[in-house]
Amino acid sequence: MRSPQRGMLRWTDLANAAGAVTVGRLAIAVAFPLLLIDRRLALLAYGVALVSDVVDGTVARHTGTVSHTGAVLDGWVDKILHINGAWAMVLHDLMPAWWMALWFSREIVQWLMFPILLHDFRRGRVRTYTTSLAGRLTAVLLALAFVLTLLQELDLAAWATWAVGPLGLVAATGYLTRALDDRSLLR
Repeated sequence: MRSPQRGMLRWTDLANAAGAVTVGRLAIAVAFPLLLIDRRLALLAYGVALVSDVVDGTVARHTGTVSHTGAVLDGWVDKILHINGAWAMVLHDLMPAWWMALWFSREIVQWLMFPILLHDFRRGRVRTYTTSLAGRLTAVLLALAFVLTLLQELDLAAWATWAVGPLGLVAATGYLTRALDDRSLLR
């Protein structure tokens, strides 16, 4: 089992090519509701965001600029993109609002973990988290449901949505277990 690590969040860690790619994805995430005026434009922007999610990590590894700040921001930007995008699609009547509960089942549990993580962060006990297989599969299925919704293939999007919910809960349960295990290691 990997031991918890101290992680520092420094804005200067983003002053590199990988950080620029991540911040660019943040701009897409924030602008997504405006881009949804034209679903083709929104789909193109979402595709660029997905590619940039792979590129930023690759660039960081190849340039030796991997940082805790970059990893944390990468995860948050993904959440902002998907939540902002899903809410915009609900407002544009492209999907039912209740799908968001399934799409973000993982994030709902992670939000419930926030007091634990904040307490540990304040004490300097911050783990460098890595995603699990269930977390990666959840992300892939969420992206598939997102794209299918933009394409208005709602029958297929519904199948992907029903798969995302339970898999997201499995991933979140693993993350919660890991966080609680870290706390017991540090006592």
